[in-house]
This record gives sequence, C-alpha cells and structure tokens, in this order.
Amino acid sequence: MERVLKRVLDIGVSFVGLLVLAPVFLVVAALIRLESKGPVFFRQVRVGRHGKPFRIFKFRTMVHASPGPQLTVAGDARITRVGAVLRKYKLDELPQLIDVLRGTMSLVGPRPEVQKYVQHYPEASRQRVFSVRPGITDIASVRYRNENELLAKASDPEREYIEVILPSKLQHALEYVDNISIVTDLRVLGLTLRAVFIPPASTSKGYFSMNDSKIWGWLDQVMSNLHPRRRLWSNLATAATILACWHLTYLFRLGFERWQPGRPWYDDYVSFGVTAMYLLSLNGVGAMRGPWRFFGFDDIKRLTAACALAGLVSAVTVLMAQLSGVARAVLLLHPLFTLIALSMLRMVYRVTWESARSRVNGQNGESRRAVILGAGDAARRLVAGIHLRNGWTVLALLDDDPSKKGQRIGGVPVFGPLSELAHAHVLAGATHVIVAMPGAGTEAQRRALELAKATGLSVLKVPSESELQSSGAATQDAVAS
Repeated sequence: MERVLKRVLDIGVSFVGLLVLAPVFLVVAALIRLESKGPVFFRQVRVGRHGKPFRIFKFRTMVHASPGPQLTVAGDARITRVGAVLRKYKLDELPQLIDVLRGTMSLVGPRPEVQKYVQHYPEASRQRVFSVRPGITDIASVRYRNENELLAKASDPEREYIEVILPSKLQHALEYVDNISIVTDLRVLGLTLRAVFIPPASTSKGYFSMNDSKIWGWLDQVMSNLHPRRRLWSNLATAATILACWHLTYLFRLGFERWQPGRPWYDDYVSFGVTAMYLLSLNGVGAMRGPWRFFGFDDIKRLTAACALAGLVSAVTVLMAQLSGVARAVLLLHPLFTLIALSMLRMVYRVTWESARSRVNGQNGESRRAVILGAGDAARRLVAGIHLRNGWTVLALLDDDPSKKGQRIGGVPVFGPLSELAHAHVLAGATHVIVAMPGAGTEAQRRALELAKATGLSVLKVPSESELQSSGAATQDAVAS
C-alpha cells in the first residue's frame, strides 16, 4: 500500500510540477541557449530500478561536448555562468520530473549513479538499493548538498568520492530502502526545500535575516500558539488551497489559452460548492483537529479519506444536476491534486516550525552540530543527553575500534577511526568536535585533542574522573575554539 501511495504522490506532484514550472523551463532553456551552443537538456545514462540503465534528464550546466572527468568539483572551468546558478539552487534537477512521470524515477529515493561508480557497491547491497526507483532527492542529497565544494578540497577528488562519500551515500540509501514510507518522503522533500532555499545561519546577518533569532523566535511563538482562532485560519488556508487546486486542475486539463473560455459560466459557483463539501468532509473525519506542526501518516490517511469522499460526493452531485459543462477530468483529478497540495502545505508548515524551534533552542539562535571522538560509554551517555536537544545535533562518531564501525549509537552512525576526522565529508556542516574518551590513556587523549584542534572548529572535552576531582571542572570544558 505504501508503494502504491508513493507512486500516486509521484505522478500527482510531477504532473502539477511540470505544469506550474512550464514558464520557468522556458526561461531557463532560453538562457542556456543564449549563453552557449548545444542542447538544453543534458542526458546521461544512469543505473535505475532492478539495475536497468536509463537516461536521466537535467538542464545542461556545462559547455557542450567538453572533455573532462565525470565528477564535477567547485570551480570547474566547464561550468557556464547560467549553469553555476542552476547548480547552486539545484534547478538543473527540475527536468527529472519528466523521469518521475515516465516511471524511471521517484521524487524521493537513492540518487541514481553511473555504471562506473555502481561497480564499487558491495554485491550484497546492490539488490536492496535497486529494489526501489531512484529519486530526485534523498537524505544523502541534503547531507552532501555542497558535494562539489567538498571534492574541490580533496587532493584526489575521485578517490575521495569512491572511498569516502560513496559509501556514506550507500548507507543512507540502504536505510531509506529499509524504512520507506510516505511520511519519510514528505519529510525529505521538506528538508530538501529548506536546504536549498534557507542558507546556513553563519551566512546571514541583520535583524530581518530569516536566520536571525528574533525572527525564528517570532515564528516559533506564532506557529506554536494554540489560540481559539487557529481553527479558523486553518480552515481558511485549506479552503484557499482546495479552490486553487480546482482552477489548477482546469489549467492542467485545458491549457493556458482555453482555461477561462473552456469553463462554463456557473463553474465558479460549482467550485465554491465543492470547496464547502471538502471542508465538511475534512472536519468530519477529524483532519482539521490536529496541529499542523505534528503532521504525520495518520493525518495523511485522514486527508486521503476526506478527499476521496468529498471528490465522490461532488462528482455525483454535479452529474445528477446535469452540469455537463464541468469537465469530467477535473472531477476525477481534483481530489488527487487537493490531497497532494494539502499534504505538502502541512509538511512545509511542520518543517518550518521544527527549524524555528531548533534555532530558538540553539545558542544565539544557531544550531550546534558536533562530531564526537570516541564511541564508548561516555559517548553513549553524551549522545543520549544532547542529540536533538537544546539546539545540538550529533552528526557522527569516530572510534579506533574497528568492530564499532557501522554501528549506530542513539541513531548516530560510527563512521570509522579517529583519522577520518581529516576527511571533509565527516566535518560537513559541523560546528564542534567533542572528545569523549575519559577512560582512554593520556597519549590517546592527547592525539584526539590534536586531531580535533586541527579542524579549526570549537573543541569540547568530556573530562575523566581524576580531572573532575583535581580541578572541579564541569562536564564539558572548552579546550580551544
């Protein structure tokens, strides 16, 4: 059932996306052709579901037919000026909505690789990864959003990709395959939009910045407030969305030129009646009771039931009233478009609220992201105490014990030995390094501190029992910044 709903979501969003983004496609296509000769689209063979190759759609961002490696790093001379902008905001990936509609890709799923890099997948993992359609985005895409910059810092970009980044991406892909769900897909889509359109906190300044603590604090207060008028605003926003989907469905069915002439004179009255029916149905099944900031799978089921019921009643009423001017395709597609739009609206609300809450709870309105050195009992207690609390996020753990590599402590992966701290992908997005090895020998702790200081990030240390007794230090001492 999950896979059926996932495919329905893919078809609906890709339909609507291609329709709404058609003007953007035309503008981007014109800019690409004006700057350099060659096709608008870049087509490349990737490995898809069940290991079958397919040609992926992307906007061309490089000079046509330019020789060079398949990997692209920041500052690559082959990238055009328009291409640099498209890559920065991931607009070059938009044509993959065509692949989603064709069925060769999904909105969310493991990113498809070229055959050259698929050869580096362990044999036991290939079948699991290829059991689902590859996606436009996934957790790895969010984590490695600045992959080009990371590769540019490596002495051998291809080796760095094969030995460091590719295994991490594969691990994220396997976790997605094992826990696939509509809720996960919607959350990944929300995180992707946030990663693309909301810059890191360190790059924004000023009172009116969206990363300013005062703005995020105001958002957190407004979005968390459960005052009596919340239900009214929720119903108004939902009604506007339902009405917009009605006109969007007509636009999809008739096109821009026939959109208004193709509608009967009484269609506006019908659309208001349909909107009222949807509101009654949504309130009847309880879809309007739950706060949007806690939107989850149960809410999706209620939305699905309400849209199906309201769509059926509306269609039967229109047919019985012999309102032949209302397009049958609109009656059929409107419930699907409405379900997708309402789900995305609520998911965006939830992601925005979670971002505001994490910013407010963080120090100076900023989140703190840590890599922990050590994966013993002290690290376990530390993860349990700070991970996803008070603005802290633990990105990874490192430990020289080879048996711990690949384990997860409190949901956080152990990447490998302490020497991995020198790799750019481990520190991607990190703000702190925490040495949590109070039981280790003096030499081991000294080496860990030197590795931590070499990163240039703020370094914290979990003191040993003897250090606490001798100096009365706090649980975490700032060693360097």
